[in-house]
Amino acid sequence: MITMAEQRVNVHIPSHPAVLDSVRLRDIELPLPAAPEAWHRLGKSQPCTASLKLSYSSAVASANADDVSLSIDYGKLYRRLEEDIRTMGQHEEHPGKRMISLEGSRRNSMMKNDVGQDVRLTAAIVANCSLGLLDETTAGVRRMSHLHNAASQAPASTSPIDGIFGRCEVWLHLPKALLRAEEGLKYRSVTVWGYKQENEAAGNLQDSERCPVVLEEEFRIEGIRCHCILGVNSHERVEKQAVIVSLEFKGPGQLAWGSTVVDTYQAMTRAVAEVSSSFMPLPSRRIYLC
Repeated sequence: MITMAEQRVNVHIPSHPAVLDSVRLRDIELPLPAAPEAWHRLGKSQPCTASLKLSYSSAVASANADDVSLSIDYGKLYRRLEEDIRTMGQHEEHPGKRMISLEGSRRNSMMKNDVGQDVRLTAAIVANCSLGLLDETTAGVRRMSHLHNAASQAPASTSPIDGIFGRCEVWLHLPKALLRAEEGLKYRSVTVWGYKQENEAAGNLQDSERCPVVLEEEFRIEGIRCHCILGVNSHERVEKQAVIVSLEFKGPGQLAWGSTVVDTYQAMTRAVAEVSSSFMPLPSRRIYLC
């Protein structure tokens, strides 16, 4: 049986515009319960560093009009992001409700997690906030362009900032999320505006329902220290050696594999750190860990 949250629809992703600008915010400190912390306690605040890159079409409108209100205000973006993160548990709408995959599906498993207990939901808030501000800026450009055309009685021209395209890449780093990993947990997502289509034809995107599409996700667990026997010679089997292991999981967004990682990354880290070996050469060790 397929529920409403699992239904698939055709999704069109607009191509990159000819000129692409970006706004970056780096190393934003977000002390929040972004995931179960190292001692497996839910809802406990822990360090979380966020970075984002918001990409959109040319911001030439701001330069032509000498009006900074027509550009992406990174100060406003930071303040709005801080507010949304601080109050994320108070919103009625779950932040995962809007996110879909490239296939148009949505993960029910993502809905079961409380806000703040899943890094994907924290990244979704960051992406929604960024794309929302892009929408507001685009609307401002349209209004200014309309007033300018009306005053000069010039024919309507295409808006310098095209609200059709929007892309937000988010990085989260939780350095204290895992006791056994020196670098903690890292997460990355890429979210773009997508347009639901009733048929295969793209048609007029302005008339289509728009939603954020998670193109790809990546989880990294770095700095897991385990001790094992690496050599095949007798003298190499006397002592175990310290090995630093990193795990990377990467693939399309909003699919089942991401929920599996979220549910098991602490157990996986513990299993790698505590694994024991006897007379196992390094190539076998690598295959075993994979």
